[in-house]
Amino acid sequence: MMKRFYYIVSLIVVTGWLLVAQSASAQQLFRLTQYFQNPIVINPATTGIEGFMDVKIGYRQQWSGLDGAPETYYISAHAPLRTNSSSTGLRHNALRISDPSLYDQFDGNTRYGASNVKHGLGGYITSDNQGIFAQTSGFMSYASHLPLGNQLRLAIGVSAGVTNQQIDISRVTVIEPNDPTYLAYRNQQGQSTNFDLNAGMFLYSDRFYVGYSAARIFQNNLYNDSEIAAQQQLTHFGMLGLRLNLSTALMLYPGVYIGYDGANPVTYDVGARVKLKDIVWAGLSYRNTSTIAGMAGIQINNTFNVSYSYDYGFSGINNLQSGIHEITLGLVLFNSRQVAPYLW
Repeated sequence: MMKRFYYIVSLIVVTGWLLVAQSASAQQLFRLTQYFQNPIVINPATTGIEGFMDVKIGYRQQWSGLDGAPETYYISAHAPLRTNSSSTGLRHNALRISDPSLYDQFDGNTRYGASNVKHGLGGYITSDNQGIFAQTSGFMSYASHLPLGNQLRLAIGVSAGVTNQQIDISRVTVIEPNDPTYLAYRNQQGQSTNFDLNAGMFLYSDRFYVGYSAARIFQNNLYNDSEIAAQQQLTHFGMLGLRLNLSTALMLYPGVYIGYDGANPVTYDVGARVKLKDIVWAGLSYRNTSTIAGMAGIQINNTFNVSYSYDYGFSGINNLQSGIHEITLGLVLFNSRQVAPYLW
């Protein structure tokens, strides 16, 4: 009982700190190459999908050869709220067997019991800086994971929080000082703060996952001036992936990640990752912006893991920059059952 109390208190403290600590950017949502490392930012329905508290700290640097190049920082934490289920979740234990269906002979469930509804709680902060633009968001997220069968669950989630966008007016030079857009930004001291909502669904089993989410549901106005029509864009995300056991030690994860905000062309990532004994992994992906990415990661011990990715584009701007670097540090907490990650 006392252990469960400490678990819940830790989860509330971490997620509460994440929301309170938020403070200040650009008008487009940032994009991560290692989206699977920080899924609750994309789809709140993934909150609590892991069998432990999953904490991620990440940094992404784009176009490192250019002045004012984009930089992104994030920290997230989420975990399932404990249930009274006595299920052992053998299928997701770190020890794997050649035929996963044999697990069903021992327990007819997946991830804490198929007969139980699982709840997840989490939160995140993101800070995105692009030249004179800056955007910081702080959100709390919740998801309910509903059993649809022995090996299938549907998660429905929502996240709510605040986004602050800033423009450094002191670095802006305009030809026409009476330009309405410039005056609107100056009157707001170059910033706007809005409350917003994201929502998503995530269908998953031991073999696959597919998810849809929508961000910026409120489509807030960017200016207080009602004569200027400028709104945040409702953004749609989709994720699809397979989990294939190639052997007792090797797993393959092919997947697709899609994003569309209504103002720009659809973007998508197609790739695959292989993981050896839940310890090391490596992968490749292609983005339809003429970009390829290589990535790799390692589970250092039962608590710490780290991963790195490098994007290289084939567009003309690559003559001026050296690519995109992204590094993620992960912490696995309260994993007493040694459950293997689902999305890692």
